[in-house]
Amino acid sequence: MTTTEKNSIIEMLAPMLELDGIELVDVEAHRQTLRLLIHKPDGLSVADCQAVNHVVHPILEVHEQLAGYTQLEVASPGIDRPLQTARDFQRNCGRTVEIEVPSESENGQERHVQGVIVEVHPERVILAQAGRENISVQISQIRKAHIHLQW
Repeated sequence: MTTTEKNSIIEMLAPMLELDGIELVDVEAHRQTLRLLIHKPDGLSVADCQAVNHVVHPILEVHEQLAGYTQLEVASPGIDRPLQTARDFQRNCGRTVEIEVPSESENGQERHVQGVIVEVHPERVILAQAGRENISVQISQIRKAHIHLQW
């Protein structure tokens, strides 16, 4: 799936789903499956996923977005979901996250940062780090980010 195809699906479906209080978090393609990852503030049920599937399937067919896929799957991104947008970080304000950003050195390695989300702005997130000053990270520079799970 190309970025253009992914963005086209998001632009087409996100506003409609938001009317029902559902956020389209991501669109993924795995082999013959097109997967829509959705979020609902008070939690998702199987019935929510089925309802979204029922509503979006014909829309995707009409717009020929299902060509090449044999299955449409609607699911929660799960507890270890990636954080990609300012909205993702805002939703998790006060939680500890792990972020991977490019290293400031020229060796091309990644740098891992962990901290508690204390502020979120449209282009950056501010993390509080234990025993250190807060750090500002540009969202556009984040390669990977997820909630730090403690069991």
